[in-house]
Amino acid sequence: MKTKESVLTAGGYTVLVQRKSIKNMYLRVDPQTGWLKVSAPRFTSDRTIADFVGRRADWIEKALTKAREKAAKPVRTFSSADRRAFRAKCEAALQRWQPLVGRRANGFSVRDMKTRWGSCNTRTGHLNFNLKLLDMPPECLDYVVVHELCHLWVNGHSKAFWAHVERVYPDYRRVRKQLRQ
Repeated sequence: MKTKESVLTAGGYTVLVQRKSIKNMYLRVDPQTGWLKVSAPRFTSDRTIADFVGRRADWIEKALTKAREKAAKPVRTFSSADRRAFRAKCEAALQRWQPLVGRRANGFSVRDMKTRWGSCNTRTGHLNFNLKLLDMPPECLDYVVVHELCHLWVNGHSKAFWAHVERVYPDYRRVRKQLRQ
């Protein structure tokens, strides 16, 4: 069956409601439009949905504020010169840290990623680095390089993995905290 969409006013908010074959209700804020969206089981009444939205007013305000702040930030675009400069920095960081970690990457890519600072394909040994690191202090790139290289020793984020990171980059907690802000 198809998803049925409707618009509902609940708790002072305009909500896009999608009724579909699901078991539970879900509420989210669309980051592009700022709209509230509710996915609900097919035969859920408007009243039940309105109550559901009303009980989550605090969360909604926080989510809407966060979406507005994100929308207000200018979007950074990277030129080909930026990419070349960052690639050179990554190359230098890899040359510096590979001997200390004791593993070598089988190549790397520079990408404009949305949710990660880096990633590692442990099967192929290929690393990816987020272009946004270009705007961060150099120690952030160093930490991400060490982090991803350590995945070539230990897959996942177990205690053994973090012990390996700390052995190579003892100040990793401070830099990791900086990246999370």
